[in-house]
Amino acid sequence: MIHAFRLLAWFKFLRGTAYDPFGYAADRKAERKLIEDYRAMIEQRIAGLKAEQIPHLARLARLPEMIRGYGHLKEASIGKAMAEKARLESELEPLRSRRGIAARSPNPAAPPACARAGRS
Repeated sequence: MIHAFRLLAWFKFLRGTAYDPFGYAADRKAERKLIEDYRAMIEQRIAGLKAEQIPHLARLARLPEMIRGYGHLKEASIGKAMAEKARLESELEPLRSRRGIAARSPNPAAPPACARAGRS
């Protein structure tokens, strides 16, 4: 058995290449997809980052720490991580909406135009 592991260790340079014998497994494909999705999510969220969003984004950035195990255990932890991601993103949406409203109004403390004109 030890000899088999030594042989596998010798082929370590194949990891991540087209010749990786384990790279075509569904688990490995899912892992690569998760990494791509994570990077895209982080890049999207960093664009237009506001100070009040930082704690929520830090929790989103730590989501991969929840994913552990192999096989069905990993699938279960991925499901939990995705549920947590949805929850955190729903908390983040009101913060993004406030930013959008503030961005449209040049002075959020100013009264509406109709009030300034003496109309109600």
